[in-house]
Amino acid sequence: MEKVIIFSIFSFLFSLIGTKYLKEYLERKKVFDIPNERSSHTKPMPKGGGWIIVIFLMILFLPPIYAYGRGFPEPHWTDSFLYIHVPITILGLAILSWLADIKNISPFIRLFFQFFIIFYLLAAVKLTNDAITYLDVVMSSLLIVWFINIFNFMDGIDGITPSVAITILAGYLIASTDITSFDIYSIIFCCLGLLFWNWHPAKIFLGDVGSVILGFICIIFLITLAYDGQWGWAISLPMYYILDTSITLINRFIDGKKIWQAHNEHFYQKAVQSGMNHSQVVKLIIALQILIITTCYFIENPYLVVFLAFLQCTGLIIYFSSKYKKST
Repeated sequence: MEKVIIFSIFSFLFSLIGTKYLKEYLERKKVFDIPNERSSHTKPMPKGGGWIIVIFLMILFLPPIYAYGRGFPEPHWTDSFLYIHVPITILGLAILSWLADIKNISPFIRLFFQFFIIFYLLAAVKLTNDAITYLDVVMSSLLIVWFINIFNFMDGIDGITPSVAITILAGYLIASTDITSFDIYSIIFCCLGLLFWNWHPAKIFLGDVGSVILGFICIIFLITLAYDGQWGWAISLPMYYILDTSITLINRFIDGKKIWQAHNEHFYQKAVQSGMNHSQVVKLIIALQILIITTCYFIENPYLVVFLAFLQCTGLIIYFSSKYKKST
């Protein structure tokens, strides 16, 4: 537990202080998110704060550091999955997302390369596990690409992405037997340091590089939960993001709009448009996440857990929608 505390303090300070210098660097380089008619902010804001998460993960997965945190007697240099394939995947997704942040990249090109990068990681897993088929690799790659883009779509107001990532990872810790997992605590505290700068009124935006990487980290641990038999937790923890995005995209498709185009029609965005400020909306989503975690913890039946989580998330979506209708 001592190592958990040490790594948690280090990760929080690294993110808190590092984001300050990253923000200043982005401002000097004039890397700004310029507001438009779809934006939830009104003035240019430095974007790319998610790089602090990427840099931290690169450090976290260095063999000596990871081995020390896990209590290994010596670094497992042969563990190529953790020390080679995962960092390459994170860095590949980060660079692709950063290019999307600063250039106009076709969404179809982004999806193709996201799939290619994730496929590379899962194909590496297959080489060490004969029970996994290439069909499993393809389907899992599609699932992960879908999820990281949900995280990206939902990163539309101050503080929402770090907050939801923290609650998902906290849920993983509660559901998992590995409660002394230093890496999970470290990522959570790294997100807390970043949240200080991203909370409303935000001083820096995560950008695609932040939302995509946090989405990737979350889905990896959610898949781990599902494989460990905790699939009720795995489905329920990201339920709000899944429902908000799915319903919004279906509505846009019915209205004949391009579902891949940026917009501000998510229910949490409509809540902001109704007059609620960013922090009020995010606090409600955090409260919902805590309610879902509590439900998962006290109810053993996974089918009932998923059903209740669905009702809880639907209730918040209805509330946001009603607030918007009253304001228009």
